[in-house]
Amino acid sequence: MAIDFGKCPCGGGPYQQKTVEVRSTMPDRKFVLTDVPQGACDTCGSRVYKLDTLRRIEAVMRGERTDPAVSGND
Repeated sequence: MAIDFGKCPCGGGPYQQKTVEVRSTMPDRKFVLTDVPQGACDTCGSRVYKLDTLRRIEAVMRGERTDPAVSGND
């Protein structure tokens, strides 16, 4: 499913959808989230996430979610 990440302010055009792996280390644990949707600008290299995706990543980091699946749907 294609996600609209909008256009990059650098003027390079629309962000291209990619899926990435997010790794993080907390003081008491490590985690890896896979297939995280991300928008990437081919011109300037800027990377963006949808708000819902960031909220779900943060919930995993706080230990509030046991299901680390991350969606790009807002």
